[in-house]
Amino acid sequence: MHDRARAVRIGTWNTQWDKKGERPGGARGVRIAAALAEPGCHVLCVTEGAAGLLPSDGCIIDAGANWGTPPKCADHRKVLLWSRSPWAEVDCVGSPDFPGGRFVKGVTKTPIGPLTVVGVCIPWEKANAAKGRDKWEDHEAWLEAFERLPWRNTTDRMAVLGDFNQQIPRNMRRVRAARKKTLRRAFEPFVITTAGEPGVDKDHIAHTRDMKRTSRLEFWPRRHADNEFMSDHIGVWANFGLVSVI
Repeated sequence: MHDRARAVRIGTWNTQWDKKGERPGGARGVRIAAALAEPGCHVLCVTEGAAGLLPSDGCIIDAGANWGTPPKCADHRKVLLWSRSPWAEVDCVGSPDFPGGRFVKGVTKTPIGPLTVVGVCIPWEKANAAKGRDKWEDHEAWLEAFERLPWRNTTDRMAVLGDFNQQIPRNMRRVRAARKKTLRRAFEPFVITTAGEPGVDKDHIAHTRDMKRTSRLEFWPRRHADNEFMSDHIGVWANFGLVSVI
């Protein structure tokens, strides 16, 4: 039986920072900020974004500005987490095996009680290829490091969300990662609620099995209703409740 009396609304979106260093106050940033605020989420993860895109009536933690490439704009971050309530137990490292700037974790109060939230931006398939790294090497190394985290098998309420840089199930272009099944192993303790859902691309929400999605998935599109460009990613949000056993 599922407790439907309480729900937390969670969303994630890669808002694709502009290569020229566009600031959040630009025209596209204003559109994105309005879109992020519209659903009234309790928790948000924004990847490739900036704090200025997030609602002003909440609290923000981020993964830092050191991800190996100097940001075009000082405000840019690979990963930010936003909550209506303050954050506690903040961790911006996760594992010494993670590359910098791609992980942030914290605990916040929500309508379903304290929730541990992990925001991630898993390296894309060609990360550091120009520096001699093999295709998918950094992506798979990140997942293998995540699999080794001691708290990964926790039974506490936890959501892991952000840019997974994989379609799930994987398409044929991603045969190497599919063969090694690294993502499946890394997220074995979790339900990836966005997996296989129509309309979902690479931005995903996973959660522990004591939680349950209680609404359909909703999306932030690549283009605004007036056809103005928003992002090269499709964002996603939904409501989640607790699983209760009677």
